[in-house]
Amino acid sequence: MRGFKIATFLLGVSQVWANCPVATKHYTTLGCEPSVELTEQGCPRWFNCSTLENRASDKCYLYGKAYKLHDHVPDEQIKSSCLALCTCLMNSQRGIAEFHCAHIDCPEFLTPHRAGCVRQYRMNDCCSAMQTCGEKRANLPRCTVGRVSYYEGERMHFSSDPCMTCICTRNFNASDPFSQAKCYTNKCAFELISPSVLANGAAPVYYGTRCCPWEWRLPKPEDRIAQLNGQSLPEMETTEHKCRYGNLTLNVGESLTPDVTSVGIYECFCAIPPMVHCTLTTA
Repeated sequence: MRGFKIATFLLGVSQVWANCPVATKHYTTLGCEPSVELTEQGCPRWFNCSTLENRASDKCYLYGKAYKLHDHVPDEQIKSSCLALCTCLMNSQRGIAEFHCAHIDCPEFLTPHRAGCVRQYRMNDCCSAMQTCGEKRANLPRCTVGRVSYYEGERMHFSSDPCMTCICTRNFNASDPFSQAKCYTNKCAFELISPSVLANGAAPVYYGTRCCPWEWRLPKPEDRIAQLNGQSLPEMETTEHKCRYGNLTLNVGESLTPDVTSVGIYECFCAIPPMVHCTLTTA
């Protein structure tokens, strides 16, 4: 945990709820404002997402900024998501503006990994900058975090903060692991590809320890609030802040009946209003 605190300091992460165990990346990406009041777990009790209600159908939105029709997103804002040339255009069939983007096809996506080689990256880039093999790879400086060792230029990921990526550098110091590493917070580009489901009240679905929502789940007519077997909610949770999902209103602590599908089991919860969030468990 010490390394995580250092990393968040270096990255300018000032939220006192950075260690909140509940997924909040969808809220921060959408520009929702967290409550000052925190839960016992250190999470905001709710988020204020009122700005989402005022979004215009003829504009596109990304990371809290509005784009007019035919506006372009600067590539440096989106290249880490392997997208480029994103333009705000009107989808006449859906009646909503949405981004149209080109997908970046990196060489490593098209060719198998070569044994004895390591791909090296720069900050915020989608594709590797170069590949080092054989004796040259063996002579590269190394970064060791816990039980995992990385070569210079490799991306380092941390279970303590799945939203952070660091690049191993030759000045890496194991006693102060994040002081010289090049670190950045991963962005979630779901607004580039899912504006229509967001407008229809979809819930973010998180898979494993991934930083960003894996997909978005639209409300279904058969959705039901799970029975609590007579258990009552803690007094602190029965507030005016609730989650709304389709035609359902959930108190904090309530969940939907699990949805068992061929893909896996979707479990959706009201943990931090106003949005339900889901997790996907596969066999």
